[in-house]
Amino acid sequence: MKLKSLVSVALLSAAASLHAATVNVSGSITADTHWTADNEYKLSGYVFVTNEAVLTIDPGTVIKGEVSSGAGAAALIITKDSKIMAEGTAEAPIVFTSELDPLDGSLGPDRKGLWGGVILLGNATINSRADGETAEAPVSDQIEGLSVTADQIPLITFGGTNDEDSSGVMTYVSIRHGGADLGAGNEINGLTGGGVGSGTTLSYIEVFANYDDGFEFFGGTVSPDHLVAAFCGDDSFDFDTGFRGTLQYLFTVQVKTNEEPYGDKAIEWDGETSSIAGTPKGNVWVSNLTAIGIGDSSAAAPINPRDNATVHLVNSVFVDFKAGIEIEKDIGDVMPEIKSNVWFSHDADSNTTTAWGTSGSSDDLDATSYFTDATLNNMIADPMMLGVSRAPLAQLLDPRSADKDNSPIWTTTVFDASAAGAEVTDYVGAFGNNLWIQGWTNLALAGYVSSRGVFVDENGEDPAGDVTVTTPVVRNSTSKPVNISTRGFVGTGNSALTAGFVVNGSQVQSLLIRVAGPTLAADFGLSGTLSAAQLTLYRAGENTPLDSTTVVRTQTIAYSAELGGFPLNATGDAAMLATLAPGAYTVVVSGVNDATGIAIVEVYELD
Repeated sequence: MKLKSLVSVALLSAAASLHAATVNVSGSITADTHWTADNEYKLSGYVFVTNEAVLTIDPGTVIKGEVSSGAGAAALIITKDSKIMAEGTAEAPIVFTSELDPLDGSLGPDRKGLWGGVILLGNATINSRADGETAEAPVSDQIEGLSVTADQIPLITFGGTNDEDSSGVMTYVSIRHGGADLGAGNEINGLTGGGVGSGTTLSYIEVFANYDDGFEFFGGTVSPDHLVAAFCGDDSFDFDTGFRGTLQYLFTVQVKTNEEPYGDKAIEWDGETSSIAGTPKGNVWVSNLTAIGIGDSSAAAPINPRDNATVHLVNSVFVDFKAGIEIEKDIGDVMPEIKSNVWFSHDADSNTTTAWGTSGSSDDLDATSYFTDATLNNMIADPMMLGVSRAPLAQLLDPRSADKDNSPIWTTTVFDASAAGAEVTDYVGAFGNNLWIQGWTNLALAGYVSSRGVFVDENGEDPAGDVTVTTPVVRNSTSKPVNISTRGFVGTGNSALTAGFVVNGSQVQSLLIRVAGPTLAADFGLSGTLSAAQLTLYRAGENTPLDSTTVVRTQTIAYSAELGGFPLNATGDAAMLATLAPGAYTVVVSGVNDATGIAIVEVYELD
């Protein structure tokens, strides 16, 4: 849809959204199939992609599972030798969710287990079976959480000898409200991988409000990045049966809802099943995880290595968990490598080396040395996050820190995990300066995530002059802004130009905000215009800016062209994108280096 200008004109009514046709899907997909965003796909029961078929899913496509449980739970299973090519984008993520989801963020974290989930099965090596039974090499197993007939067992079997196997691509995908209960405490994870090989790409994937684990990998060698596990009912991440991969840029936030289940550990780190002597041995690297626990007396320990797992945990941040790392006695002969992490409990009395290093169970090993050995660079300190919040529409969740001089996020010595395939950063935790969960996640759609943009330096300029910062946007919101249009004079000191507006409704809304100064002179012949503008956005009544820029960011150029607005001058004008919750806001325009003159502020809603 077109963007609607809100400058000096009455707010136009929103165009009616197009209603997608519903395509019912059940049984097996045995030939290459293409799902498109102009349809909505409804899963009924187990849907198997089999017979070496490739399922291609376009950006922006919505797949809904029937409300279901037991053996009839709706789930999508990519079988061995078949593939999924689900390549969403930041602006048009692919959504798997319940048929009850209105897609506006209003279905909350207490609505878990409404359908099944997504399961990928591959031919990579695993080291043991979930039932502990001895199996001939190459080891294979049946994925947990499914109840099938005898003739369907091959469809849920995974494992083999091809560690470079590919199950396809999943990028910018949101999986919501899954984890259907199959009975006897047997649930489906949000995204399950069984024997998934390193040829598979899993990047920018969110699991929201799943009844069981967020992500679980049984064996295999895939190395995912940018994963989000939000408000899941059990562990956020779980590794089993010889998984060997490198995971980087992970985020989890847990919440205690009115009914169980609610979040347990950030990572349950299993190596294998009994007799814990299988090969290849589980060996997982986790770098740049930010984990936020429940934050009350029932909070779990953050990590639980056990069952002969080889553990590497570096450059990560843990808050709101109870103190204590649960390293079980069956960890084997290789103690976990835990370096360059930040730990901070919601319970002040727990922030000691003894409390963090002792789980309180006689079955666990003493982990105190991880906090007393200074060479390991584990810090027990407040990471000084901008916001820890579990409140929808508050837009207060921001696990970054703007204090680069004092926050442990920026001052902790970073461990170089590049030999394991991880990128080298100058910060610990998932984000640094880039809050990559904005825009495309359900966390953002429901208004949990802060709309604060990139930090600015002491001169009010974008970091390193970066004008290509990408802000994901929310389309089709019914929350519309009003009361904006300003042309005025920008003076020095307190004589900035201020424009106020309100976002009404009950959803977050994406906006394009622009200030024109030099363009007014160059293209419209006005005199006395502002030569260089700084554009700063505030929530009304607050002093901390949500974003500030002195440049026309590359992403805003495309949106300006889409709406038919006049092009801005690359030097002197300024523009930003912002995704805002309902409420009042102010846009402040000041002059760079005390520049003065006439400027126009423009705000557009992105529909």
